[in-house]
Amino acid sequence: MASVKRWVVVGLVACLGLALAYLPPRGAESSGKSPFVGQSLQATHARQYAQALAEKWRNADAAVRLLEDRQRVKRDSLRASPTIVFRGATLPPNAIRDIETVMDSVWRALGLGETKVRVTLVIELQRPGSVDTPTPLQDRVAYLTPDTTDRTTCMASLPAGPYWTLFILGKREARPEEFVRFAQWLQAGLGPCAFYAAYGTPGRSVRSWLAARHWDLGRYLGSHGIAGERFTSLDLNLMGDPRFPWYWDGVYSLPPATVACLAGRPSGCRAAVLAGAAEEWTIPIPNVVLIERRWWQTQRLLPGERYLGDVARAVGRDRFLDFWTSAQPVEMALAAALKRPVGEWTADWERGFVRPIRLGPTPPLGAAVIALAIAVLVLTVVAATASRRQVR
Repeated sequence: MASVKRWVVVGLVACLGLALAYLPPRGAESSGKSPFVGQSLQATHARQYAQALAEKWRNADAAVRLLEDRQRVKRDSLRASPTIVFRGATLPPNAIRDIETVMDSVWRALGLGETKVRVTLVIELQRPGSVDTPTPLQDRVAYLTPDTTDRTTCMASLPAGPYWTLFILGKREARPEEFVRFAQWLQAGLGPCAFYAAYGTPGRSVRSWLAARHWDLGRYLGSHGIAGERFTSLDLNLMGDPRFPWYWDGVYSLPPATVACLAGRPSGCRAAVLAGAAEEWTIPIPNVVLIERRWWQTQRLLPGERYLGDVARAVGRDRFLDFWTSAQPVEMALAAALKRPVGEWTADWERGFVRPIRLGPTPPLGAAVIALAIAVLVLTVVAATASRRQVR
């Protein structure tokens, strides 16, 4: 019996060793230093203060420019599709006509014609900054939505960046696939203004809900994603294959409700969609919507940028318009349009983009195989020892 007890103790010690190897102690805090990962350098307080002031200046400059453009173009806009204004360079008339032709085709593809809310697209061509002032806002999309001072105009400021600046100025080869990508870029740049043009001004509850979320669910009215069917916030957040660790690093960097929705849980999908709906958000005048530089990292639903566009196509124009202009709470209005609970419909919608992930503790395959092998070995040795020690 002493030998049996000894082997039982050996087995328990082996299991404890595996547990210590694969399960880190709870409550331990990271030292924040790693010999394998370089530490990022932080700016001084003075530098951070200067950067914050420059950011405020850029935001204010973008709002003032949009207000000035709205005052200038609202008197002579006779086009059915959006009026296009270029800043940073003077384009020849033939180049402007070519871009307007592409914009007309994009507008028709969205099923839009003459609308009550007119859209003006301001394309910011790349330009150097001044020595005396910070560089103007050239890497963030900005929108000026209709308000009490102008209920019929929605402005969109779209920075072209170096690539599209060269394309627009005719300094890049204009291949057919480039025009397709350019049309997708223009369509994505319409953002919330496309919804205003298609459905008018939203009701107060819907507008407050979208303003609280920075319009993350209504950034794209089209049906093929921000830049094609295979480029969404889902692809940008969850890169690679689930078999690799960086995929799960991306998953668990998301909010809990987002992760639960990716797992196909209706409660998580409901929370991800209705975040901000209970808040009474004060909408400023003028209401300038600035899209974050890395907007996909702040998404609460993946790919949320096309969510309302997909809802509109799924339920039809009349039902979506009832939701859009409803005075009811967002959840009641959206459930009435979907004719299903919001969480259930959204969970099914999510499955169309990603296979539900598995949540919960799952041991690595190698660890499970090693543990089973040790357990079988220990039991075999214990059984053999016990049979030899058996009293006959």
